[in-house]
Amino acid sequence: MVYSTKLGEIEITDDQIFVFEEGIPGFEHLKKFALIFPEETFPIGWLLSLEDSHVGLPVVDPKLVRPDYDPVVPSEDLEKLGVSNQDELLFFCVLTIPPGKPEEATINLRAPIIIQQKTKKGMQVILENSDYHLKHLLSEEMERAKSMV
Repeated sequence: MVYSTKLGEIEITDDQIFVFEEGIPGFEHLKKFALIFPEETFPIGWLLSLEDSHVGLPVVDPKLVRPDYDPVVPSEDLEKLGVSNQDELLFFCVLTIPPGKPEEATINLRAPIIIQQKTKKGMQVILENSDYHLKHLLSEEMERAKSMV
């Protein structure tokens, strides 16, 4: 299927489409999203609404930024996704990139997007009792990651 998105016309396959039954905070009315990784932005991907072409969130695998990222997903959220173990989930974190100031980009480690590929369900969870924050400066996290390797 070809969808019109904020990135232009994009071919999206069924395996890239996920249902967010509760929406995403700030976009609770939107339920159907595609997760894509265009070559020109890789490793940054995009969580694109298939119901509102103006909504698209840049996301990245948090392990690329923070190799020791180890969130604990509440059991009630695991149940909503139809899994008993968080090892069955894919994690992505939303980036905020201020226009014209990529050096000020931040990553939200506190509220990851989690995807269950088998059930085609996704959600954004807010981690409680966590040292992760909504805004970690991406450049600092990348420097930290380099020092760990």
